[in-house]
Amino acid sequence: MDNVELSDAIADLAGLVSRVEETGERVCVVDGGEPTSVLLPAAELAELEHFAQRTHGGARYRPRPGSGQGHPFGPDPQGPYIRYVHADGGRMTFVRDRVVVAELRSVAELDWLEDRARMARQSYMPPKQAAAFEEFLARQGPMGDGVAWIADSWRCQQPFTELVFIKGPSAKDVALAYGADAQDIANGLLLHQVEEQDAREGTDDLTRVLAFGEENGWTWLGYHDFDHAFSRSLNPPPEQQITLRATMGKAMYTFDYFKDGVYQNPLPIEDDAEDQRDGYELTWYTPGQPPFAPEAPLSFLNLHLRIAEKADNWTDDIALFFEGLERAFNLALPRNAITSGNVRCARPALERVKGVPSGGTPDLPAPAYKIAPQADPGGIQA
Repeated sequence: MDNVELSDAIADLAGLVSRVEETGERVCVVDGGEPTSVLLPAAELAELEHFAQRTHGGARYRPRPGSGQGHPFGPDPQGPYIRYVHADGGRMTFVRDRVVVAELRSVAELDWLEDRARMARQSYMPPKQAAAFEEFLARQGPMGDGVAWIADSWRCQQPFTELVFIKGPSAKDVALAYGADAQDIANGLLLHQVEEQDAREGTDDLTRVLAFGEENGWTWLGYHDFDHAFSRSLNPPPEQQITLRATMGKAMYTFDYFKDGVYQNPLPIEDDAEDQRDGYELTWYTPGQPPFAPEAPLSFLNLHLRIAEKADNWTDDIALFFEGLERAFNLALPRNAITSGNVRCARPALERVKGVPSGGTPDLPAPAYKIAPQADPGGIQA
């Protein structure tokens, strides 16, 4: 890729565009030796845009130039070409005979596009290969009991109101970070023991405990926490975190997914959105219709939901959605252990402080979920 000084580029934009059109090669515009923008064939940019818009993760915000003031408004003839300066003032489109031939983008924006396009290409498969892969996935059942089995009772907030799946830290570490009692954890308290005590003493501790365990490399948590005694956060954020929350009284059943502390939005994210965090309710899901737009961060779930629908293991919509999650993330909950109460649990450490002896109270970390920052781009000023 050749470099051209900004002053030379401004003096002969038509010649620069002609070179790109004829050779198909990019030209880098530099200012005092520092790269600021790149002129590239329109077809090449179209391919980058196609793949980049289907990738989610990495830097969240697309770099954009600043104000467009001082730049020509309307068609601007440049030899045989027409230049259109975008509203931001940095991006430009060059047209000849009503055909787009070249585009100018800042170095920062082009780097962003190439990074995301590279990730998308790694997962791209031609239609025939994708169909074969989908068929292969459809034949693979979940490891363990999966999670769809609990969907019907979870809808009624039984045995838990919230189900959380966390990738990375151990179940014990997560429970302590959430504010579970250290002595209960050390003693190996089981859910059925709390249930038996409630029946014997007329207490209601079963609705106040945090049940926890590990399945398929995930830590799972199940609890009600109506008193908000648990912290519900980890610092630093885990690799992945999935939260399913049931509110039967309002018929609200929500799904949240964080990856490396960044919320994965169920709707497409606008380029200029600083903190777009839309919720997703499971009642919106209609089998046979992809719930997430192709450009939304959660669009990768569409394939797994379609496979769950084809498997025809469940007729309930929420159970189907749960099966899609178990296929996408290899989630599982131990069915026999949960229904019999043979899973570990712990009361909130704060309840111990109020009068029951305890082996210690862990510190509660502050929430640490973040939104990726936006980079500062450069551009050509002409």
